[in-house]
Amino acid sequence: MTPPGRARSWDSAPVALLRLDGAGAILDANDTFRGWFDDDAARELRGKRLSALLSVGGRIYWETHLAPLLRLQGRVEEIAVELRTGDTRRPVLLSAELHGAGDDDDVLINVALFDARERSRFERELMAARAEAERSAASVHTLLATTTALARATGVDGVCEALVQAAVGEFRAGSASVWLVHDSGTLVPRAWLGDGPPADVPSAALTDGQTEADVVLAPDGQVTVPLRGADALHGVLVLTPRAHAGDDALDRDALAATGQQGGVALDRAVLHEQSVSVAHELQRAMLTEHLPQPEGTRISADYRPAERSLEVGGDWYDAFWVDDTTLALTVGDIVGHGLQSATGMGQLRTVVRSYAESGVGPAGVLARVDGFVRRRRVGFGSTLVYAELDVTTGRLTFACAGHLPPLVTRPGGGPEFLWQGRWMPLGVVASATTPARAPASITADRSGLHATLPTGPEPGQGSVDLRTGDVLWLYTDGLVERRGRSLRKGLEELARAASGAPGTVDSELIASLLGGDVNEDDDACVLRLPQGPPSGRRRWWPASPAP
Repeated sequence: MTPPGRARSWDSAPVALLRLDGAGAILDANDTFRGWFDDDAARELRGKRLSALLSVGGRIYWETHLAPLLRLQGRVEEIAVELRTGDTRRPVLLSAELHGAGDDDDVLINVALFDARERSRFERELMAARAEAERSAASVHTLLATTTALARATGVDGVCEALVQAAVGEFRAGSASVWLVHDSGTLVPRAWLGDGPPADVPSAALTDGQTEADVVLAPDGQVTVPLRGADALHGVLVLTPRAHAGDDALDRDALAATGQQGGVALDRAVLHEQSVSVAHELQRAMLTEHLPQPEGTRISADYRPAERSLEVGGDWYDAFWVDDTTLALTVGDIVGHGLQSATGMGQLRTVVRSYAESGVGPAGVLARVDGFVRRRRVGFGSTLVYAELDVTTGRLTFACAGHLPPLVTRPGGGPEFLWQGRWMPLGVVASATTPARAPASITADRSGLHATLPTGPEPGQGSVDLRTGDVLWLYTDGLVERRGRSLRKGLEELARAASGAPGTVDSELIASLLGGDVNEDDDACVLRLPQGPPSGRRRWWPASPAP
């Protein structure tokens, strides 16, 4: 029966309702609250403090916060606490209102408890979903950064370096190493990053029942990620987790995706290096290996491919006999990189040889080559310097199609750049008989470069008499052009270095010109012709039979 003075709706309310005295002891409770307890406990609720029915944390919070707040504010709302109902804990939201003032006997506290089990479950699920979303976002970010690094990597070494950088930087591993499958079938280390060198052999390997796509977790915590390409396993990425407490475990799903991306990148890198190797071999095969050596002099050449890129360049050189007394010297630079440039280089080299005939001269040869380029669209915009040396007199005639000027260094004299015989790059002008104007000559000394401008139309070719001890330099732009350095400065440095150089091309000289920079273009083609005929002889070299 409902006690006098209490409405029936109070007992049937969907929330638990309580009345407490000033000390927090239960004076009355509705049926909803009593129904949360078994019969014996429900009968003993009257006179029991509400705080005694809360969890330890809830009891402390009631005594230190809720009770004082009720006295100060007279009201608290939706405070999350846990109610001990037998052997279980029931999450509830507590709201209370204090009536009266003074002693505990003059105070009445009305309390409402909302069952928050569903809300707590929802909040837990929401927090779990939020944590999963954050992990997924982090995984996507990590995979995006890793994929971008792999896409930018060049060559097998570049891919391996990108993988270990991603493992330590993005996945937060303590250390990482990449092991590739050797021809013998064993794993060999290719790249590593971390606190120490990689172990001798990865502690976890593929075993029976595992596939090459599985991420293997070893008992010592080491994680092995296979790097499988389209047709074969390239190797493995090995990660050692950080030994810091509280660090998240390595994301195995993201690591598996990274392994797949790494395998594809290695496929691409291997194919690229094979193509580059073929192109390099083709390019080397088309360069003149055994230069003609007239009596009393020595022709030397140095070719250095670009180091930063695996692309094949189009720089080339050649030297051959036109007739018994005329030696042809040529250096060129094909526009672009890659196999197409290498094949274009071979075509131009062959065309120059075929058009070089006795009596044609450098201007005539360039006119023929320019016409070939315009007709066939091979090597458009490329540059070329072609020179012919009369070995009986030492006279050099030359023409330059957009190419950097030849350099002559003389014993006891200043270096001289030969700016005569200037043409536009191959195929650029409509008529090869109207070459571009250029300085007649440029000399260099300690104060820099000094130009003498022509007073009339520029002829199609230039000439200079080489004397005993003179050195002729033919080179490509990779020797003098650098980012952050003007062409003028590069030419000045070349002139200074060449003036004190011996009569052959050597590594120290090239290194001094490069200044330790990593070149992005072919560093040259440097072709040097030092003159050194015996004194007292009428002819510089005896006539030599054409090969």
